[in-house]
Amino acid sequence: MLYASTRLSLLKSLGSTLFTDSIFATSKAELTPDAYDAHFRHASAPNPLSAREQEIADLREAENEAASYAGSKVRVTHMGTGVGLNWSPEVEHAVTKLGKGTDCSLVIIVS
Repeated sequence: MLYASTRLSLLKSLGSTLFTDSIFATSKAELTPDAYDAHFRHASAPNPLSAREQEIADLREAENEAASYAGSKVRVTHMGTGVGLNWSPEVEHAVTKLGKGTDCSLVIIVS
């Protein structure tokens, strides 16, 4: 009874985030490295599912694989994506330099 009432208080005062696992043992044989490995394998094993639960999990997985999320690609304009400007190589070079932030901070294009 004393253990049950003080266990949580002790863990909190020591820093409960520092403890990654809790093992409850009733004998010394349950505190061996092999017993800990068995406990770790058991804790990391997937949960057992009934046949119906497995069918539902398989169905969800198939739906997720078949689903396609287009996101913002749905908002594509029917007019195209290009602006249609025909720039000379000099203008292209000036705009590239402006984008890199080297040598110039303003580009004036005169048609």
